[in-house]
Order: sequence, then structure tokens, then C-alpha cells
Amino acid sequence: MDIENFSDLWSDSKKSYNMEEKFWDERADEFNEKDMEEKENEEFFSILEFIEAGKNKKFNTVLDIGCGTGFYSKRFSEISRSVTAVDISESMLKYAEENSGTKYNNVSFVKKAWSELNLDEFGWRKKFDMVFASMTPAIDSYKDLIKMMDCGTNLYFLSGFVEKKDSLKSGLSEVILGCHDDGFYKNKIYSAFNILWNMGYYPKISYVDSDWTESRPAGKCYKKYLLYFERKKSLTKKDKVSIKEYIEAMSVNGMVEEKVTSKVAWLCWKK
Repeated sequence: MDIENFSDLWSDSKKSYNMEEKFWDERADEFNEKDMEEKENEEFFSILEFIEAGKNKKFNTVLDIGCGTGFYSKRFSEISRSVTAVDISESMLKYAEENSGTKYNNVSFVKKAWSELNLDEFGWRKKFDMVFASMTPAIDSYKDLIKMMDCGTNLYFLSGFVEKKDSLKSGLSEVILGCHDDGFYKNKIYSAFNILWNMGYYPKISYVDSDWTESRPAGKCYKKYLLYFERKKSLTKKDKVSIKEYIEAMSVNGMVEEKVTSKVAWLCWKK
């Protein structure tokens, strides 16, 4: 298979960016409230080791695509001259700015959907010696990947799910979509790896297993999945009732527990 085949396999979905922003804005509190600082620190050093950056590595300019609440932007700011962080969500970026604090004044934030960002307008073409995209839906097609590469001069990192099992979401997907909504996880990294291979790169790959349990009030769970499935299709009144009834049936004392098992792939490559 050639690049065109893998590009077709990894086709970007037709997204409503207003809906995407609404979805991630709604989840910003949840992401920021998670006590992830220690874990993110440990994972950050593991990533530096994976990309063979070395203990004393200093970057010049770093681009963090889909920065979310800014954990990696903050970490990179400690070992870089400057960091640029971009995200579609205003609420995520608000937390990212707060989390960077006054100690790190070398981070700048940009609110923009990656697919709609013009590199020449921002002056980002071949600007960054490290381009970083961790667990972000911003890199969602061949075009997004090429744009990511056009920003850099040296080193790249991309990560994403290759497998994710969530019994609650899987059950809801069967009800609302008529299928398990997990196939796209496999196509992203698989396609990205093979596109890079066909371009003459030899990306390094590693896999990280992760399990976690989340518990949230049934009302918040309903709102989360209402927004999630609105990104997939135009929901009918019946769909909305089905989501609510399914979540209520899974709740115990007003709380819904979600158990997630996942496998994440890390990719890195150099120009």
C-alpha cells in the first residue's frame, strides 16, 4: 500500500468545529481537576527518554499541538527557550495559561483548530525544532500530519490510542450508532506510521498500557455523552432519551462508574 491508500484509510471526519470546541470546553474542568501533575511529570521524562533527548537536552522552540490544560507546555517551558501551544478550546487554554503561572513567561497560547490554521499567516513554517502532539484529535488526517511536519526542522512526537475499551461508551454506541465506536483508534497510528515509512522516515514506536476508573454524577455523564454523540450524528429526541435512560440504568446512587482499558502508541521521528 502507498501513501494514498493510507491517507484514504485515515480519512478525516467532517467535523463541526463549533461542536468540537463546545465538547472540549465542557470537559476542561474535568481534565484540569484530575490530579495528574505527578503522573505527567513521570510520563514527561519517559517521553524525553523515548525521543532520545538526553538528560540535559535544551530545545530552542517547541510547538505543542492540542495542548489541552497545558501540562506538557509547562514541562517543555522549563527546558526550552520558547513554547507555542495551540488548542481549539478557549476553556482548555484558560487553564493552560493559569497552569503555566508567572514563573514561566516563555509560553504563548493560540486558540485555533489545527485543520484551519494557516502556517504562513502565523509564520510557523519550519519554525520549531520540536513538534509535539500528545493524545490529541487535532492530528486527524494525512493533511494534519503533513502540516505538523511542515512546522518542524528536526524532531517530532505523536501519540494516540491504538485500543481503548470503555464498556459504558461501547454500550451507548451500540444504542445510538448501531456499532462500537472504536475503529478509528486503530487507523490513526497505523496510518501515520505507514505514511511516514512511505515518505522515507523510520519512526520509532512504543506502546504504553493504561487502565483507569472514573466516577461522575449521572447528570454530568449524560451531558458528556450528549455532546459526544452530537459530534457523531444529529441526535433525535428518541436518541437523547435513550442516552439518558441507559446512563440512569447504569448509575448507582446517582453515580456512574466508567472503567477504561487502553493501549497508547508513541511515535517519534527526525527529519
